[in-house]
Amino acid sequence: MPSDIFTVSEINGLIKDVVSSGFPASLWVCGEIQNLDRYKSKAHLFFDLVEKDAGAKEIKAKLGVTIWAGARSKIEALLKKAENAFELKDGIEVKFSGKVDFYPPYGTLRFVIDNIDPVYTLGKIAQDRQRLIAELAQAGILARNKEKVVPALPLRIGLISAFDSAAYNDFIHELKRSGFAFQVESFNAVMQGKNCEPSVCLGLKTLDRMEGLDVIVITRGGGSIAELSAFDSRAIAVGISSSKYPVLTGIGHEINTSIADLAAKAYVKTPTAAAQFLAEKVKAAVDVLDRKRTELFDIAGEYIVEERLGLRKNAQVLQEQVRAFLQSHKDGHVRLSQRLLQLPLRVCADSRNVLALRAEALRRSSALRSRSGHVKIDALDKLVRMASPVRVLKRGFSITRLASGKLVRSSDDVSPADELVTELTDSKITSIVK
Repeated sequence: MPSDIFTVSEINGLIKDVVSSGFPASLWVCGEIQNLDRYKSKAHLFFDLVEKDAGAKEIKAKLGVTIWAGARSKIEALLKKAENAFELKDGIEVKFSGKVDFYPPYGTLRFVIDNIDPVYTLGKIAQDRQRLIAELAQAGILARNKEKVVPALPLRIGLISAFDSAAYNDFIHELKRSGFAFQVESFNAVMQGKNCEPSVCLGLKTLDRMEGLDVIVITRGGGSIAELSAFDSRAIAVGISSSKYPVLTGIGHEINTSIADLAAKAYVKTPTAAAQFLAEKVKAAVDVLDRKRTELFDIAGEYIVEERLGLRKNAQVLQEQVRAFLQSHKDGHVRLSQRLLQLPLRVCADSRNVLALRAEALRRSSALRSRSGHVKIDALDKLVRMASPVRVLKRGFSITRLASGKLVRSSDDVSPADELVTELTDSKITSIVK
């Protein structure tokens, strides 16, 4: 072959020589892990380290990374011994030690890792966490759920936990042990790993759609920082702040406080403590009710005693007044009876006297009226006799009438040939007018 023509293997071999001579020693590289989760079940790890733009959060550069099985065991052991143990996962920034290697058969350039600086990663995690806490606090997200009021009797609980987990069973057992009538609406959630965040957020939305809950509890058992890091989540904090119910967390942190804890109405360390918190609140309310009931019974008892004494006094006064009333009316009845016995006789005697007087007055009045009537009758009789036509006729006068009976007082009352009737004292004379 001509000297200026190379095979693929020759080119890749030359590239490997250049890479080996250019990167002769181990070096440290910082970057964010990506695409690691899909290789976790394998002995060797293959993933990417990326560098992001500080402002836009966009990827500026990417480097393929390999951790062989032997180095993986060493690194995982080192992470477990760290002050705050964590595990490798997507999205965290790490500081790896290793060598740049070019693999000629596949023509791939990779960074082969042999060590890690856990202090750097923990520091970056802490920095990111503090930055997120500051952002959430400034947006009011950490304070919103704290404004919710836990009822005095939080008996209906929405529970977000993994079914049949120790945390779930501890929480339910403690509620039953309290003896109070708790009702629990449960949501089976993934409580660690990459699916934890969306699962818990879905649980919050699901329970928030229910009516009549008193409080929502998010709980799981203890674990490493890596296992519990999902609760340092913006999405979960926003979900808690958006809930219409007060949220109580018992996520199992023995030392650190998660961002979910900071966003919740209240937080405790363990599932058992979460159940105890609710049971103690119910017990406090029941104790208050018991005290109020005792106070009410005491007040009612005193009132009843006072009222009984008052009724007794009123009964005595009423009895005396009734006795006096009956006695006074009895005396009045006696006097009235005596008067009733005497009154008819007196009334009858008075009535007889009145009747006698009136009868005498009537006799006198009748006699007087009779005499006066006779006098008037006599006078009228004389007047009648004096005015009688018969008496006039006896004196020589006569009365002339037409045949129709009309009196003739002048010649104008008659006409020729009229028939006249002249009445005398003892007879009548008929004549014709000429």
